[in-house]
Amino acid sequence: MKEIGEVLIAGAGAIGSMVAWQCERAMPGSVGILAGGERMERYRKAGFTVNGERVPFRLVDAASTSESDLVIVACKYHHLGGVIQDLKRHVGENTLIISLLNGISSEADLGAAFGAHRVPYAMIIGTDAGHRAGETSFTRTGTVFFGDAENAAEGPDAWSPRVRAIADFFDRANVAYEVPKDMYNRLWFKFMMNVGLNQVTAVLRQPYRLLKTGSRVREAAALFEAAMGEVVAVAAKEGVTLTRGDIDSIYKTIDTLADGGKTSMCQDVEAGRKTEVELFAGTVMALGKKHGIPVPVNETLYALLRSIEQTYPTG
Repeated sequence: MKEIGEVLIAGAGAIGSMVAWQCERAMPGSVGILAGGERMERYRKAGFTVNGERVPFRLVDAASTSESDLVIVACKYHHLGGVIQDLKRHVGENTLIISLLNGISSEADLGAAFGAHRVPYAMIIGTDAGHRAGETSFTRTGTVFFGDAENAAEGPDAWSPRVRAIADFFDRANVAYEVPKDMYNRLWFKFMMNVGLNQVTAVLRQPYRLLKTGSRVREAAALFEAAMGEVVAVAAKEGVTLTRGDIDSIYKTIDTLADGGKTSMCQDVEAGRKTEVELFAGTVMALGKKHGIPVPVNETLYALLRSIEQTYPTG
């Protein structure tokens, strides 16, 4: 498979800008940021600031035509349809695509649009990146987990060509990654974490400190675990096993994050932006209905977050 030399970032928020910054520092000139219309003009005028540093990313007009080696999609899920349209001129015969979106469905959406052979599963865990007023900041870059649904435990020589190609690029770009044996299970693990962590911190408008060892609020932790417990129940009906050990490992991840760092959903609520509540509680509710499993905690979180969205100032 062709060596990956250039990467196109579709979605230059907290995660997209952070990964772009990592790649650009290690491989200058390798990164393009996809944009069009008003967003292109805004990027041209304001540029990009990452951890206080102005970064001259190359801009790629969505209306132009190019063939990227690798596309990293890092938008919000409710923007994915528009991003797919913007990408149609930029996916060539050999282009690979990974999605760092939350949830468990973006790979299927991208595969339907461009071919599943291009789109291994992917997610990112352990970053505290935030994005506000056009500036991205973080103390931890986290780790990208990616791969086929199942990957050989023997290591890189036994991985599929597309997984090896992306791993080789991340090695050269100094992006931390892991290729789990059961990647599909880990995708559900991240979804479970988002359902608990993002939604509870957003409703309470609190940073990671809320759930960290030493400052953990007992009632918030109980709500966090109850929301995730409903994911465990619906996941089992979908053939995915999640355990108490997985929940304990989420606490360990939270303990590595900055006390004052905030989830993307908490940042959305504070900024008056649309949240991904349909992707989180909405998906759990749909699966609960499908399998006849009560999910009252996620139903309550859904109602609270939709109510919060409707109280945002207008105009």
